[in-house]
Amino acid sequence: MNTSLQNSTYIVIGAGISGQSIINYLLKRQAKILRILDTRSNPPQIKYSLPIIGGDLIYANLSDADIIVISPGVSIYEPALQYAIKQGKQVIGDIELFAQEIKHWSSKVIAITGSNGKTTVTSLTGFLAQQAGIKTLVAGNIGTPVLDALLDCEDKQQYPELIVLELSSFQLETTYNLNLASATVLNISEDHLDRYRDLLEYAHIKANIFNNCTCQVLNAHDPLVMAMFRHNSQQLYFAGTHSQFRISQDSLIIDDKEYLALQQLKLIGKHNYENCLASLALLAGANYNLEQFKLGLAKFKGLEHRMQKVAQINDILFIEDSKGTNVGAVLAGVSGIDQPVHLILGGDGKGQDFTPLRQLVVNQCKSVAIIGQDAPLIAQVLAGIEKVNCYSDLTSAVHACINLASAGDAVILSPACASWDMFDNYKHRAQIFVEAIYAYFE
Repeated sequence: MNTSLQNSTYIVIGAGISGQSIINYLLKRQAKILRILDTRSNPPQIKYSLPIIGGDLIYANLSDADIIVISPGVSIYEPALQYAIKQGKQVIGDIELFAQEIKHWSSKVIAITGSNGKTTVTSLTGFLAQQAGIKTLVAGNIGTPVLDALLDCEDKQQYPELIVLELSSFQLETTYNLNLASATVLNISEDHLDRYRDLLEYAHIKANIFNNCTCQVLNAHDPLVMAMFRHNSQQLYFAGTHSQFRISQDSLIIDDKEYLALQQLKLIGKHNYENCLASLALLAGANYNLEQFKLGLAKFKGLEHRMQKVAQINDILFIEDSKGTNVGAVLAGVSGIDQPVHLILGGDGKGQDFTPLRQLVVNQCKSVAIIGQDAPLIAQVLAGIEKVNCYSDLTSAVHACINLASAGDAVILSPACASWDMFDNYKHRAQIFVEAIYAYFE
C-alpha cells in the first residue's frame, strides 16, 4: 500500500467516472482531499461529502494543494494548471497514481497507445494471455478505471502476472513513472487537434509511453512512430516488409517463419492482421514464448463496432465501424477491404483535416454518403467525385448506399467523426445503422 499519500494534500479535478475512481482510491488511502473541481458549471453529484466547485478553473482554487489529480478529460494545458506547475505543484492523473503503487508488485506491464487500433490490440493482447493461462489484468482507457482495478486486486489479494493497459494521449500527459516491459504507439494520425496545437505535439505526448520502457514495439510503416526510437531501449518492429513481425500474402510471419495462416483468423482486413502482429510483438517484448498464443489468436473475433461484419444480404457485405472516429481509422480499416465500397462518413470531426479521405474514395469507393455537422467540410474535400451525396440522417444514407450496391460490394459505416452531434454515442450510431439495414430488406 502506498502510505506516502497520507503526507500530502490533494485536489481532484473531474467528477465523472475517472474522477470518482480517483476520489475513492485517495479516500481508501486516507489521503486528505481539500475539494473537487469540475469544469462543468453543474457538476455531476458525487457520493462523498467533499466540497465541489464547478465552472472555469482558477488558480485560487488550486493554490493550497500539494498534488492536483486530473481526470483524462481535463487538459494539462489549462492556464490554471500550467500556472500551478510553474508554482511547483505536482499535476498527475490516475495512471501515475497506479504506476507509483504497482512498483511494489511483481507484475509485468504492457501498454498500448496510438490513434487507431489501440482498443483492439489491448483486448487481443489480454485475450491471448488469458487463453494461455496467464493471470492478466486489462484496464486503463478500456473498461475498468485502473484505480478501481487496483483496489479490486487488493481486496481479493490476487495480483496479476501481467497487466495490459490501453492509454490515451490524455492519460499520457500526466504519466511519469510507469515502468513497462513493452509498449507500442501503433500509429499517429490526426486526432484530438481540438486539444493539441498540431500533429507533432500530439505525437510528442503519445511518445511519453516509452519514457520507462524496456522494449519498444514500433510500426515500421509510420514515420512519426519510427522517430520515437530510444537508444536505451530494445526494439521490435512490425508491419514493414523486412520487420521481424510482418504479413506475407497468406500468413503472419515472425522472424521469417510462418506463425499462422491468415485463413485461420476470424479477423478481417490488413489493419487487423497488423494488430495481431503488434500484440504478438508486445508479448515477445515481455519475454513470453509465442507458441502458446496460436490457439487464442485463431479464436479472437475482434471488437464490437470496429470493422465488424454485420450481415451479408444479396451478396452485399455490411460492415459496422462506428468506433472509426478519425480519418486514420477509416484509412486503416477501409483500405484493408478487398471489395468495392459504399462508404458512410460524417459527424463531429473534432477539428481534423479530411483531405486524406479523397484518395481512399477515388481508389476504393463506388459511392459515399455523408451525414452530420461536418458534412459540408467532407463534401468540400470530395468535390468533383461522382456519387458523393449528403443526407439528413443515417437511415437515408444507408438506404442510398444499398440502392447503389451490387453483388460483391461492401456497405461500410466508418464515419471518421465522433457521434455526439446526432447520437447518444458511437453504440447508438451503430444500432441505427444495423436497424436501417434490416428495415430496407423487410
